[in-house]
This record gives sequence, structure tokens and C-alpha cells, in this order.
Amino acid sequence: MALDIRLVLHFAMVAEELSFVRAAARLGVAQPWLSTRIRQLEAQLGVPLFIRNTRRVELTEAGRLLLARTAPLLAAVRGIEEEAATLRGGASRVRVGTPPYGLYVPRQNQLIEAFRARWPGVTVELDVGWTPVLVDRLRQGVLDLALVVGLTPPGALEAVTVCETGQNLLLDAGDALAAEPVIQPRALRGRKVAVFTRGLNPELFRQLFEPLAGLGARLVQLPDILDFRHMRQSLEPEVIIAQFGWTSAEAARRTGRAIRPLALPEGSIRLYLVRRRELPRLPARQFWEVAREGAAAGRGGQAGHQGGGHQEGA
Repeated sequence: MALDIRLVLHFAMVAEELSFVRAAARLGVAQPWLSTRIRQLEAQLGVPLFIRNTRRVELTEAGRLLLARTAPLLAAVRGIEEEAATLRGGASRVRVGTPPYGLYVPRQNQLIEAFRARWPGVTVELDVGWTPVLVDRLRQGVLDLALVVGLTPPGALEAVTVCETGQNLLLDAGDALAAEPVIQPRALRGRKVAVFTRGLNPELFRQLFEPLAGLGARLVQLPDILDFRHMRQSLEPEVIIAQFGWTSAEAARRTGRAIRPLALPEGSIRLYLVRRRELPRLPARQFWEVAREGAAAGRGGQAGHQGGGHQEGA
């Protein structure tokens, strides 16, 4: 069966809008014509794709499966359209995913500013999310690139290291562990340690915190690990707070605690810029090259460590 690719694209537009009227308006066609096109596709496939009634349009199970398959195709078409606009000298953009604490990472901010300085005609659109969400959006083609955090980069993606940091602990000034220059994981046996929720980054949670739990630490998962005001008001002084090096200084200032580095047997936590392996759009290639040049010049790596050492909270 020779499937008309245009029918699939029309289906994806209706599926996005869940409205034949709105999809027809986006396509610049008549709504009855679009409805006929979708029925042609359903006839070719032999399954209904939408449940239609007078109040709303819904996807069937077959429609949801087809939409998941067409998402990369739709992203590719949009990428071609944007690439063509760039070549014509029109407006251009690059869509970059960033973690919620990205503003606390100087190297990330420097990378974005370096790109803007070199390519002032390209708009940088930032999409905020935790690593698993950003990786999913990247694979779907919603994002061109993503800045993600881990000990190792996500599989099947190209990656360049932007910078590195450590895992720090925030302690009450009177805590006995505050006298230690570096805290060993075994010293946390029996202690409550506030950490980010497992679901936000399951792989990094497994690598960082499950070994602590195995040594006897009592993990307290916080829904918002960046809500420093809530931590100061609600956490007891004996609860230790785990923070990345990037956010430690601000967290210590807001909570009134001291910062101590935690020994990481598996190495540093890294901020990676990642992309899909297929040929990216021109603005994404330009952003990638700026990141690679920064890494080659030594602006990543250990220079990204912050908040370590024997620093006291404000």
C-alpha cells in the first residue's frame, strides 16, 4: 500500500489540535476537505483514527499509536521549513532544553551568551525541564539540543561536556560533620539526607543516593529541591540537604547552613549538551560548534566545580 505522506501530515495536524476546524485554519484549507482527507487515510489503514461527536474530537487507540509514529516525521518537516527560512535569511531559532537550576550554572549561561554574540540573528528558545523530560522532547524532535545532567550522557545521543560539579551537603553549623573537610558516604549512616525526588532523574538518583541508602542513610525525598525558603522553614537542623555544586552557594545563603563536599566514588556530576545523531538544523549545528569550541578551550571540566571546600553558609 502506497501511503500518501501528506495524509499523514494532515492527520498529525488534526491530532495536535483535536479539532478539524482549527487544523483546517492552520493548513489554510476548507474543513470539509480536511475531514474527507482524514477519512481517506482511515480507509487506507483500515482503522478509525478519531472518535467524532458534536462536542469534541478524540484519538482512538490506533490514532494515538499513529501519532507517536508521526511525531518524528512532523518534526522533520518543520525542521526543513525552518532550515529553508534560515537559508532565505528569515527568522531563525534554536530550541534548547535546560534544567530548572540552569541559571545557577555559569558555564551554561556563558555558552548561551557566546552563541548569541556570534549569531545575533538566531533566537535561543529555552525549554525548562528535568533530564528525562528533556531527553524525551529531544528524541521526539521538539527540541534541537538539550543541556542534561548525569554522571554519564544518555545513550544513543551525541554529547559534549559543558562543565562538571560535585555533590555537596548543607549542614547546620553545629553539626559534628561540619568539622570535616570532605564527608565520606559512610559517615551518613543513620542520618536523614534530603534529596531530589527519584522520578525527576531516576538514573542519577540511583547513582548518587542509592549507595547512601545502602550505607544506612535515611533519604528524605523533597518534591522541590530548589525551594530553599521552604527548606529553611520546614527541615529540622539535623536533616542534611544534598545539593549540586552549582546551587550550593545560593542554597547555603538561603538556609543559613554550611557547605561540605561529599566524596563521589563514581566521579563528578556533568552538564552535557546532547543532540540526536541525525543531521540537525543549521542553528543547532552552530550552537553545537560553540559548545565544542568552549570544551576544547578548557572552559568546561573542573572549572565548573563550585561550592566545594570548607565554605560556611551565610
